[in-house]
Amino acid sequence: MIHTPKILMIFLWLVATNPLFAVNNLNLIIMIPDDHARRAMGAYGDRQVITPNLDLLAEQGVRFDNAYAAAPVCSPSRAAMLSGQYPSQVGVSDFFMLNDNYNKEGMDQNATLWPQILQDNGYTTGLIGKWHLGELDEYQPQNRGFDYFVHYNQDLTPFDPVLNVNGKLKAIKGHTSEIFTNYAIEFLRENKNNNFALTVAFREPQMPWNQVPDEDLKAVAHIDPIVPNRPGVDQTWLKKVTRDNYATIHALDRAIGVILNELDDLGLRENTIVMYIGDHGMLIGHHGYYGRGAVGVIAGNKVVGYENIANLYDEAIKIPFIIRAPALIEPGQEIEIPVSNIDVFPSIMSALAIKAPNDLNLSGIDLIQISNEQDTLESRPIFAQYAMRNFGYSDLRMVRSGKWKLIKRFNLKANAELVDELYDLEADPNEETNLIKQVSNQPIYEKLDNLIHSWMISIDDPLLSSSYKQ
Repeated sequence: MIHTPKILMIFLWLVATNPLFAVNNLNLIIMIPDDHARRAMGAYGDRQVITPNLDLLAEQGVRFDNAYAAAPVCSPSRAAMLSGQYPSQVGVSDFFMLNDNYNKEGMDQNATLWPQILQDNGYTTGLIGKWHLGELDEYQPQNRGFDYFVHYNQDLTPFDPVLNVNGKLKAIKGHTSEIFTNYAIEFLRENKNNNFALTVAFREPQMPWNQVPDEDLKAVAHIDPIVPNRPGVDQTWLKKVTRDNYATIHALDRAIGVILNELDDLGLRENTIVMYIGDHGMLIGHHGYYGRGAVGVIAGNKVVGYENIANLYDEAIKIPFIIRAPALIEPGQEIEIPVSNIDVFPSIMSALAIKAPNDLNLSGIDLIQISNEQDTLESRPIFAQYAMRNFGYSDLRMVRSGKWKLIKRFNLKANAELVDELYDLEADPNEETNLIKQVSNQPIYEKLDNLIHSWMISIDDPLLSSSYKQ
């Protein structure tokens, strides 16, 4: 059932006409988890995971039930959120690995990011947590629109990390969920009287999942997780892995509760827009795989064979997305219209009544402007992409249009037997039955293939130069 709030459609009118919500009184907090699959939240139907604070946030705001990441791994997905463009448009094809080449790479410096625009409009901007978009000075947050930043210095350890705190390396004792929360609280207290836009990019629930405070492990110890029943996969091991994943999500939820309570204590709730949006999902036994974009095959109780196995399944790219804007958005709404994390940029501009430069050519749409006439799954195709630069030579492009989804593969080498995948998400939401070889589905395949081709042309996709075959 589709519920689109009428009050959401008049968001801009309220912002423009009510002095209480004038642009200089509206703040923004974006909270980005790492690897948080859409399914693993009470508000999205998981009755085992413990997420009371996120569930409450969903009740108090709008929950998007069909939100997608533009890519199934960290760097390209975060680049899409910041730029409002697809990853290939800003030069990010895969995640930036922690190796000798890592420090030489980063997101296109010519890309305009929404924090830069907010900064130009008088906002104090902060980034706390994971960056993952380049470590040379020219790529770092202070040169991409952030006044204040606390982020990893390459090492993503969950305990006792070394962090880059406004340009100085600092070793800090504790778990990242608590460390990043403390820095967020400090930022809010220091800027409570300023216009601010704070991004809190949590490490959680990224692996290793059992490296969390003891209270989080104890909180989930009683859970007997429901897991995919796949041939050749040890169910006992898969349950333990899933339970550990729940533990990191519990730590994440606790941290979010602290931040939201601080907003209340500071009297900032009514004029602060809160967004919670995942960077991508995670497969834990789904399709017999383990991982994100590049996945490993599970054999018994271990993961094997990462080479050249990539995916754009919903488990990898469907994400949680919640927006809370008190007094502006009717609480408890559920919107089924497919959306993407490239929509974050134009939606922020709209919510804060800030005009973005006309020459940006943003790929996303303004979610604030969703209307009842647009409430159909067929109204808007959703695209995603992935280039397996780090694990082989396979590129993927995806489109969802209505109930249909097509995954196309390019540059196959090591696994040439892999084929394109076509799914009816209405009849087969778990994407178990590939319909690509059914003759009756040929017109559907051709329609979706043409959508992908047109989209690739519109974004000047680098694959078009050599690899795309109509």
